[in-house]
Amino acid sequence: MLLFGHIGITLGVAWLIESKLRVKIDYRQIAIGSLLPDMIDKPVGMILLPINNGRIFGHTLLFVLILLIIGLKYRKSLFLSFASFLHLIEDEIWNEPETLFWPLLGEFPAKEHSSFYEYIERILSEYTPSLSHVFISEVIGFIIILAFLRIYCDNFRKLP
Repeated sequence: MLLFGHIGITLGVAWLIESKLRVKIDYRQIAIGSLLPDMIDKPVGMILLPINNGRIFGHTLLFVLILLIIGLKYRKSLFLSFASFLHLIEDEIWNEPETLFWPLLGEFPAKEHSSFYEYIERILSEYTPSLSHVFISEVIGFIIILAFLRIYCDNFRKLP
């Protein structure tokens, strides 16, 4: 899943929870948390570490649990863990148990590519059978973002 899918679908789930449970959600944290695993893992796993893997520390349950513990102590950051957890679900990370349950199952798996272009090529080849799945999630996410902005901006204009 890409940018619009992660932000939009996570935003939509949070928006639904807010409307049903009547809780106040910080959507800035939802937006940041929905991309946080990728913001950490892509540069670290593909540039700084020699494993060429864009799914490492931020894509683990340990990372989400650390965010949850921090969020329980400082209530204002609780939504980061929620949004990061939804990111893992959207990435179907259960298909990579070595990553999901790191460090319990050993090291992160190395991916076979040596440049950014080879990484993009590998991603496209992995998603080719389900490229429509990725495209659909991007479209759905984009529509949710537009709906959210429309309602949020209308409510913002009504403020005194």
